[in-house]
Amino acid sequence: FSALSRGRVNGFGGRLPEARRAFAKAIDGYTQVGDRGLVLVARSDFAHALRINGAMDEAIALYRETLHGWQHAGNRGAIANQLESVAFIALARAAYLRSATLLAAAEAIREAAEAPMLAFERAEYDAAVATVRERLDGPTLESAWADGRRLSTDEAVALALDSL
Repeated sequence: FSALSRGRVNGFGGRLPEARRAFAKAIDGYTQVGDRGLVLVARSDFAHALRINGAMDEAIALYRETLHGWQHAGNRGAIANQLESVAFIALARAAYLRSATLLAAAEAIREAAEAPMLAFERAEYDAAVATVRERLDGPTLESAWADGRRLSTDEAVALALDSL
């Protein structure tokens, strides 16, 4: 747990080399004790740290795995979080329509699962929504948002994986 916490602090603090070491230690430790759930948590948080620090290709590789893992586990809140993360990558790559659709799908999944965001997640999400609102005209955004909200969880995950 201590290694996971260090990974988070270092990763979100912009110290990716230190985060890599800490997340590797956490993942190894959880693997040794057979806690697949915490391995998935650590891998997801590592993907977030990679994304936040600009290591997009590595983050994408991990999100491909963690999306499937959370889907298999049935944790819809975590799936929504992963979809939001893929939407942030789409946004960074100027794929505004894809980002809006994924953000809307994540919103609908969170609502259905009654899985609210943490405060730091909300800040990043709100900034992303503001950006897609700036980049897409009203009717295009409304259409993408409606399309995203209509997606099933499986369809949203497939869209996210297709966009990676």
